[in-house]
Amino acid sequence: MFDLSGTRDLLLHGGQLELGFQRLHHTDVKRIFKKLGREPPPEKIQPPRKCRRLNKSQSLESEVIRFTSIDCSVWRINIGCNDLGDKVTEYLHLLPETVTDLDVSACGLQTRGIGNICKFLSSNKTIVRLIMWGNNINDDGAVYISEMLKQNDTLRELVIFNNHIGIASNGLLKADPLTNKGKLRIAEALRYNSTLQMIAIDGPRLHFCKPPYLDPSLGLSLPRFDPEVGKAFRNALEESESAIESIQIGNVVDDPNFHQWETTLQKCENLHSLGSECISVRANKKLMRWRAINALKARKVTREGNADEFISTVSTAVQYGVIDVVYYLMRNNVGFISK
Repeated sequence: MFDLSGTRDLLLHGGQLELGFQRLHHTDVKRIFKKLGREPPPEKIQPPRKCRRLNKSQSLESEVIRFTSIDCSVWRINIGCNDLGDKVTEYLHLLPETVTDLDVSACGLQTRGIGNICKFLSSNKTIVRLIMWGNNINDDGAVYISEMLKQNDTLRELVIFNNHIGIASNGLLKADPLTNKGKLRIAEALRYNSTLQMIAIDGPRLHFCKPPYLDPSLGLSLPRFDPEVGKAFRNALEESESAIESIQIGNVVDDPNFHQWETTLQKCENLHSLGSECISVRANKKLMRWRAINALKARKVTREGNADEFISTVSTAVQYGVIDVVYYLMRNNVGFISK
C-alpha cells in the first residue's frame, strides 16, 4: 500500500498528477486510476493550487477525488521511477479520457508490459505523449511498438531511449537490449504513420561530440552508429507523408553518410531536429539552413500564402537573426510581396 508518511510528496496541480519516485506498488496505481476514472469532469476549471504534501491523516483516495473535482481534469500522469513491473500496464483501461500525457519511465517494464501498452495505444484516441525510457525494451518489444505505430493516429511524441541502463556484473555499463534489428522495425513502421511528430529511441546518454565509447576508462561497450539504421530512417521519412519534427536515433554525426541528412531535411519540411547539437552539425551550413527553414515552417507559409503568417515568420526570423529563412521567404514570395 502507498505510504503517505515521511517526506515524500504527492504533487497535484494544474491537471498534473506527479507520482514519480514514490515507491509505489502496482496496486496503488490501480487504486489511483480507478478513482480518477470514476470522477466526472468538473463543470468549471479552477486555477491550479500550489503543490502540497500529504500528511498521515489524509487518504490517497480522498485527495485524488478532491484534486479531480476541485482543481481541474487530469491531463498528465507520471508514475515513472517506481518499480511497478508489467502488472501496472493491465490497468491502463481505467485511465480517464482526459489524460493525454503518460509517463511510465523506469518502471521495470518487460516485453509483456510493452505489449500491453502498445495494444492499449493501438485503439486509444487520447494519449498524445508517451514517455517510457529506462525500461527493458528489446527487439520483441520493438515489434509491438512498430505495429502500434502503424495503427495509432493520435500519438505525437514517443520516447523510449535509455533502455535497461545499469551496471553489469563485470562493472561495465549495460548496452540497450534494443538492437539495430529492432530499430529497423520501428523505422519501417514510420512509413505508415503520418501523425507522430517526435520519436526518441536512442537518447542523449552517449551522444556527445566525442563518442564516450572511445574512452575505455568509462567502461562502455555500446555499439557505434549503424549506417543501415540511419539509411532506414532517412528513407522512411523521405518516402512517406511524415509529420516527424524531431528524431533521436543516435549520434548522427557518426553516420558515414551524415551528409545525406541534408537531403532528408530538404525533402521533409517538418523535420528540424536530429537529436544532436554538436559542432559538426552546426558547422554544416546547408544542413543548418534547412533546419531553420523547417523549424519556422517557412515552406508551409509560402505554400499557404497567408499574409499574417508571412509577416510573423519574417519578423521572427529577423528577430533571431536567421537570415537564411528571411532570404528563402523573400525569394519564394516575390509575387505575393508585390501585390
